[in-house]
Amino acid sequence: MRHPRLLAGRAVVAFAMAAALLTGCGVQQTGVVEAGGSATVAVSASPGRRVLLLYFLSSDDRVTPVFRMLSNGDEADAHPPPVSRAETLAVLFDGPRDNEIAAGLHTELPRPQGSLQVDATDAGVTIHLPIAVRTLKPAAVQQIVCTAAYAEGGGAAEVTIWGEDGDLPGTHCR
Repeated sequence: MRHPRLLAGRAVVAFAMAAALLTGCGVQQTGVVEAGGSATVAVSASPGRRVLLLYFLSSDDRVTPVFRMLSNGDEADAHPPPVSRAETLAVLFDGPRDNEIAAGLHTELPRPQGSLQVDATDAGVTIHLPIAVRTLKPAAVQQIVCTAAYAEGGGAAEVTIWGEDGDLPGTHCR
């Protein structure tokens, strides 16, 4: 016959071990921990194609990068020239393609009547648009700023936008 204290002791130990397993051994749940910048993705074009980086808006109005390939017309050219900022911005103002819209992307940019002009110096990028710019939503401004900043560089350029109704303060892609 087993001793009742021994059985009770074993039951207490078994209960304590089960409780420890069920509670995760005291590890507390934590929130998201920031661990550096966003991921970097390298995109390269196939021969005869050039890469564009455009910024459209996601379904929750976040500025979202989109890569597009443009034909250079010469598939034998392994290193076609980069697309200029003015060309890139013109494509941005054309808006998202059907497949991009189906993926939930949209734009807050109007279609300009006329051409745009881009001037770039070591001090930054200035864009002259044939539209009113002071009434643009902040997300639309960031679409322009990010697309212009990353078009021919690493994205650090300060971008100033001029329009038919004046200019906006110089800003960086956020």
